[in-house]
Amino acid sequence: MKRYFFVGCIFLFVVSAIGYANGIETLALKASKGILNYFDSKNNVRTSIVKFDNFSDVSDLTAQKYYQLLVANLETHPPVKFTDLMINFHKKRGKFNLNRIDRLNYLIYIKLIKNRDKLGTGTAIFSRSLDKIVYIKYFEVDFSAGDRDLYETRDYGFKSTGFSRQIEIDADKNLLDFKSIINPDGTYRYFFYYPEQIEIFKIENNLFKKYFSFKLEWGRPYYPVMDYEGRLSLFYFDGNGDSRLYLTVGGNFSPHSKVFYFQDNQWRETDTIDFVPIKLIQLNGIDYLAGARYDEGKNYFKGKLLLIPFLSGALQQENLLEKQVPPFYSLDFSTNNQHQQEPMLETIHLIDTDYNYRFFAGDFEERIVVHEKKKHGSSLAALDGQWLAVSDYSFTINNNNDTLYFYKIEEGSNRLVYENRMNGQVIFISPGTWKSRKGFWIYVKKMKNEHGDYHLQFWSKNNDNA
Repeated sequence: MKRYFFVGCIFLFVVSAIGYANGIETLALKASKGILNYFDSKNNVRTSIVKFDNFSDVSDLTAQKYYQLLVANLETHPPVKFTDLMINFHKKRGKFNLNRIDRLNYLIYIKLIKNRDKLGTGTAIFSRSLDKIVYIKYFEVDFSAGDRDLYETRDYGFKSTGFSRQIEIDADKNLLDFKSIINPDGTYRYFFYYPEQIEIFKIENNLFKKYFSFKLEWGRPYYPVMDYEGRLSLFYFDGNGDSRLYLTVGGNFSPHSKVFYFQDNQWRETDTIDFVPIKLIQLNGIDYLAGARYDEGKNYFKGKLLLIPFLSGALQQENLLEKQVPPFYSLDFSTNNQHQQEPMLETIHLIDTDYNYRFFAGDFEERIVVHEKKKHGSSLAALDGQWLAVSDYSFTINNNNDTLYFYKIEEGSNRLVYENRMNGQVIFISPGTWKSRKGFWIYVKKMKNEHGDYHLQFWSKNNDNA
């Protein structure tokens, strides 16, 4: 006899009618209690929702609200170790990162329906070890016309309440990149990368104070460019019995990038490579310095990622790996260290040369991104495998504004959560810290005169450290 499963699943089917005060909240509570009761006598339960369909007449926004309430209940009750794998919800159907189900032993399917004046949900739990559905439950509650009108509201106006600008400082033109790093002693250092030098700052009395700088000398060929572009990366690496701070810089004006390390209060150039490093990542337990090449003298990268093994503090250039991607303006790697000691590559995010946002899994396979409104971008950056900031390509001479979009990207998901209009053109976005807060540094050009004023802003969440 044939059996059909959605990669194995928990089927959740609920019909309920709810009042405004406890409408979909009651339904989510009933469904989550049913799931948790089933798992109550089991240990080390690893589970996720892997399919979610909305066959009711409530809006996608309401369905997402129900999903979020259900997830919130499941995430906080041991022994269940629940992982949110939803990437997006669009046109009454959830999209999930099914590459992660190898870590799960139970899978869940949820379905919302409308039954006259009741909203319903049904639940089925599929056991991967037994290869069969082990639990099916149905719930329902009343759903009045007034409740339906409220839940059909499309925009609650909360999209700008998450991330906000915390500080803004004046900056110089041709700032190529900006990074901050936490030292082993708990202090912070801030690095400004210009085409001809690196400037390093500390914080004293809430102000940046420069305490060190060193020149950058670039050999031939040196490409004349209209706009300077470049990337800076920083990382501590344990090799040869000690932990060293490494710094890499590259740009669109030179085919070579520089690798430095800090020792005995000096920055020493240790290597030169023929692409621009973006980040140190890990694949299959091996550390790689990953990056790409600019098209000569242009402001975009060629369509190929390059990865050099970084072993014992040395680059193994003879073992270079290559991965195909579209030509792009901006790219960042998101890493996740939740399931192992060392961070591993989770997702790859880029803005292609048509200003489209593109999303790739850790295996370098592209995933389809679906949003109610197709988003275009120009710059992006990922923060600790949790958040992604993307700037909209909306700036024009007559419209001196960009928009920032903040996506939740934990566990390979990709959900737009917040957005903010801002004054000025975003040049680049970099993840980092301001004191103990985590967030994004954003380099902005404001057209107050024909040449523009440049500013460096720090954005973070209002209610926590992101």
